Amino acid sequence: MKISNFDNFDKSSFDDAALLDVVLDRHADQPLFEQLIQALRQIILSGRLGPGSKLPSSRKFASELSVSRVTIVTAYDQLVAEGYIESRRGAGVFVADGLPEDVSQIGTSLTPLAPINKYIHEPVALKPFQPTSPDMRLFPHKQWAKLFQRVWSNPHENLLASQDPLGWWPLRQQIAEHLRIWRGINCQPDQVVITSGASEAMQTISDALLDSSQTVAREEPGYNLFSRILQRHQINVQSVPVDDQGMRVDRLAALSPQPRCVITTPSRQYPLGITMPLKRRLQLLGWSERGRKNGSFIIEDDYDSEYRYVGQPLPALMSLAEDGSVIYLGSFSKVFSKSLRLGYMVVPSQFLSDIQASIEENGPNAAGLAQPVLAQFMASGDYASHLRRMRRTYSARQKAFIAAAQEHLHGLIEFEPAGGGMHLIGNLGVKLAEKMSDIEIYHKARQADVVLLPLSTSYDGSNARQGVIAGYAGFDEEELVDAVKRLASVLI
Repeated sequence: MKISNFDNFDKSSFDDAALLDVVLDRHADQPLFEQLIQALRQIILSGRLGPGSKLPSSRKFASELSVSRVTIVTAYDQLVAEGYIESRRGAGVFVADGLPEDVSQIGTSLTPLAPINKYIHEPVALKPFQPTSPDMRLFPHKQWAKLFQRVWSNPHENLLASQDPLGWWPLRQQIAEHLRIWRGINCQPDQVVITSGASEAMQTISDALLDSSQTVAREEPGYNLFSRILQRHQINVQSVPVDDQGMRVDRLAALSPQPRCVITTPSRQYPLGITMPLKRRLQLLGWSERGRKNGSFIIEDDYDSEYRYVGQPLPALMSLAEDGSVIYLGSFSKVFSKSLRLGYMVVPSQFLSDIQASIEENGPNAAGLAQPVLAQFMASGDYASHLRRMRRTYSARQKAFIAAAQEHLHGLIEFEPAGGGMHLIGNLGVKLAEKMSDIEIYHKARQADVVLLPLSTSYDGSNARQGVIAGYAGFDEEELVDAVKRLASVLI
């Protein structure tokens, strides 16, 4: 039985202490909806919520946890299927009456978890087909080690002084030059702000330029992390659908209130991989120009545009914006590793003072040790060489992955080639779509030690498209073929 309405609840019916026990780790390998399922199972088995207890509405619970409503609905649907909870028409969702009154004995009889030292973590192995993760085995260790030794064996005196909150100046210079050549952005180094990644960039923008009275528009489907950050700042987020040319700019005019900001991925839309054509880009810039008196602006997330396999990287949206209405976000995590903790944003002059004030107040999070090394790496030409090498490697891996899927999956999931990026969208074949949803496919794939993220969880609304998100960049060709075979064994 699917759950369709979770909203007409007595808010006091849910144990607030139990609610506070639900903590989701956004940096974990395990998806949020699966973490929530496990947490609610444990709360019920421990007796914290007895048979007949009401659960919160999906909207209230999503707000409390700062997650999308889809995450809550997915968890509730799974728990209904497992018999932990039940939906009562017109009344809400309850812990199932069929559970024994002494259910707490079940919870206490479970094998206790071993104590965890929170300061020591075993490395988590990357599993096929986790998306947006580079192959860290290809990290240029030798060049990096030489440069690190050169920089820090006799450090520049400025490296030992107080850190510039906007980042190491030589690195900002190198990024500005790189963007001029590769992305067509003519910016000054003082517009480049070094961050620890896209998450910090969005938090800084939210602190500095947005407030709770304003609305931000995002693509649907889109990158849910940004929505969660904005919602934590009590900023209203509205979704705008994506078609085969990217965000439907014509839908922006119908939003009420009008958004102060639009978040878009025009070079390669996440997760669908669509490239926004010039006409649509100009329409979006026209929207920001019309809203200039209200301070409207655009956030361009260019998360994996470096990996374009056909022709040169496309000019960024920011390269077309002469009015300073676009903030550009970039990251090095897709080129090197997330552990490097380095990204950047290019900020129009009119926003710089507010951005700097926010960073100075909260403190910079970007890794200071790595910044001068990366600056040297880029200045030496090794960065451009590394990008070209990764392009060739990842392009070959995409072809190998598609060939393996065609050979072993027999049309159950179909992947179309893409001109760039690090992942592909898999469309469900008719036979598979009749048997299971993309969330059920995710669980099936886990049995084969494979990760296929459900495309439907990237949507906020009810008209979510079914499909899977499969990353191929982080795995060599042998690993990809073996993983496809394992996947086929649990689907066929």
